[in-house]
Amino acid sequence: MSFAHSVSFVSSTDDNRRPIAITNKPLRIAVIAHCLYPIAQPYAGGLEMITQLICDELVGQGHEVLLYAHTDSRTQATLVPMLTRADFDTTVYENEHDTLGMSREEMYQYLVYQHILRDIIERDARGEIDIVHNHSLHHISMMTGQAFGARFFTTFHTPIFPQLRLALLTLRHGTSTQFTAISKHQQRLFSEFVPLHVVYNGIDVESFIANTEPTDSLISKHSEVYFWYGRICPEKGTHLAMQYCIEAGKKLIIAGPKSNEDYFNQQVAPLLSQDRKNGAQKLFDYVGHVTKEEVNHYLAQATAMLFTSVWDEPYGLTLAESLACGTPVIGFDVGASAEIVTPSTGIIVAKEDKEAFIKGFSEIKHISRQACRERALQFCSVSAMVDGYLALYKAAIAENQPKKGFANPRDAQLLAQSLFKINHKSNSLIGSNSELRYISNTRSVTMSLEE
Repeated sequence: MSFAHSVSFVSSTDDNRRPIAITNKPLRIAVIAHCLYPIAQPYAGGLEMITQLICDELVGQGHEVLLYAHTDSRTQATLVPMLTRADFDTTVYENEHDTLGMSREEMYQYLVYQHILRDIIERDARGEIDIVHNHSLHHISMMTGQAFGARFFTTFHTPIFPQLRLALLTLRHGTSTQFTAISKHQQRLFSEFVPLHVVYNGIDVESFIANTEPTDSLISKHSEVYFWYGRICPEKGTHLAMQYCIEAGKKLIIAGPKSNEDYFNQQVAPLLSQDRKNGAQKLFDYVGHVTKEEVNHYLAQATAMLFTSVWDEPYGLTLAESLACGTPVIGFDVGASAEIVTPSTGIIVAKEDKEAFIKGFSEIKHISRQACRERALQFCSVSAMVDGYLALYKAAIAENQPKKGFANPRDAQLLAQSLFKINHKSNSLIGSNSELRYISNTRSVTMSLEE
C-alpha cells in the first residue's frame, strides 16, 4: 500500500513483549467517535466534521484506520458500527437502568464504549493496533484507555462537560495516556487536570473557492455587505451582529438553523420584522440553514464575516472557513478567536465592545483578502492538523512504552472480558451495580456538538 509519508517506528510486540521493528509501514489507528450522531454530512456539528476529516486524511496518506462510530456514518476508513439503540433495547430490560441508578441514555452510552474498548483491547492483544485516538467525550473511553499507555490519545473538543470531568478528577492523579487540545485557550482550560499538546483543528481549505480581489473592487461589484452564520442561539450572539449593523447602517446576510426557537423569536425575529418595514432600505436578509456551497458563495461576496459569539469557543470553525474564502473577520476576543484570526486577517475586539466593533467596519477594508486565504492554507488545513497528530503518534510509538498495567496480552484479554457484556433479556445485564454507581449523577451531553 502506498502512502504519502514513509515512517519508521516500533509497532506491536510479540508474546514475550519484545519490540518488533516495522519500517515503511502504515500506522494502524483505531479512532473512537462519539455515539450521538453519524459521522456524515450533513454534519450535526463541528465534531462530526473534524472526525471524518481526520479519518479520511489518514486513509488518504495510506494509514489503516478503524472508525468506531454510529452505524450510519460515512468514511474512507473501515467502519466498525457501534451498538445501536435498537439492539440495546432488545437485549436490556426496560427498567434495567433504574436498578443501576442511572438514566437509560447514560446506560446506553456506558455500554457503547465498554463494547468498543473491549474490541480494541482484543485487537491490540493480537498485535493489530498501533495507536488509539479517542474523540468520544466520554469518561469510559478515557478511563479504560489506560490499558494503552502513551499510545492512547484523547482530544478535547468541548468545554469540561460532566462526563469529561468525571474522568479528569481521577486522571489528574496520574496517567500515561496523552491528551490534545484544539487551541491554546482550551489547553489552559484543561491543564488544571492533565498536560496537553495543542493540535489545531483543520478544514478542507481546498474545497472552498476564495475571492482574493481587493475589497474596494469587491464592494464596487457586490456593494458593501456582511455575513453572519452559525447556529442561531444565545451563545452565538446573532442579535448583537444585527444591532451593530443597524447602528452602522450596514447590510447583513444571516444564515443558520434556529437552534433555539425562543431566542430567535424574542431577540432575532423582532429585529427582522422591524427591518422589513424599511422596504427597499432594509438591511437584513435571513436565508435560513444553508449548504456549505451556499456558505462559500455568501462569504466570497461578503466584505467581512461577523463573529459575535459570547462564549469561549474552543476553536471556531466559522473563522477558519471565512479565511479559506479570503474573507476577513470582525469578531469578539473569546476562546481561540485571536489564535486563528491574526491582525493581518481581521479585527478582534473585546467581547460586546460595540464602539470598537462598529469601528471595525471602516478598518476591515484595509485587510488583504489574499492574506486571509494564505493564513487558511498554512494554519487551518486538514493536512496541517493531521501532520500534527501523526507527529505525536510516531513519537509515542518510538518511545515504545509498555502498556500501562499489562505484562502480557493475556492480561489485556482478561480486561476485555471483564468489560460489561449485554446478554439476552433472559440473562439480563452481566455486571454489578457498584461498577456503575459512580456515574449515576452525571448528565448526558445531548446538545449538538459544535465548536
